[in-house]
Amino acid sequence: MAWHTIQEAQKLTGKSRRTLYRDMSKGRLTWEPEGDNARRLETSELIRVYGALLPLAQPENEKAAHADTGVGTQDTALILAELKALREEVAELRQAMRLIEHKPDPVPYVTPETPGSVPDAQQLSLPWWKKWAFRQ
Repeated sequence: MAWHTIQEAQKLTGKSRRTLYRDMSKGRLTWEPEGDNARRLETSELIRVYGALLPLAQPENEKAAHADTGVGTQDTALILAELKALREEVAELRQAMRLIEHKPDPVPYVTPETPGSVPDAQQLSLPWWKKWAFRQ
């Protein structure tokens, strides 16, 4: 459940700050520290100790925040079109990354037939430890 500050717990329970602190000190109400000097209380704990909680009214400024947003408006259609375009772009970029990351198979090592022969260009491009390991 949700965690609440002491002020929020006061509003939810209708109890005074003093009552909440007294119940916490006596062990009736469990709490957790939040920061250095703050405490937080869980909703289920408030219900267990004080019963049903009071309904909190939503502030008017929060009610008006989404008043102009309609369901299925033209803005929604624009957002969905942009989302579709972005998904297509991501798919194209993923394909490009797969092509960039593709590495061709290495050319197999060919040993010279005679021990004193001149090494070919492929053997010269090998690291020194492979040149030593495959000498004949």
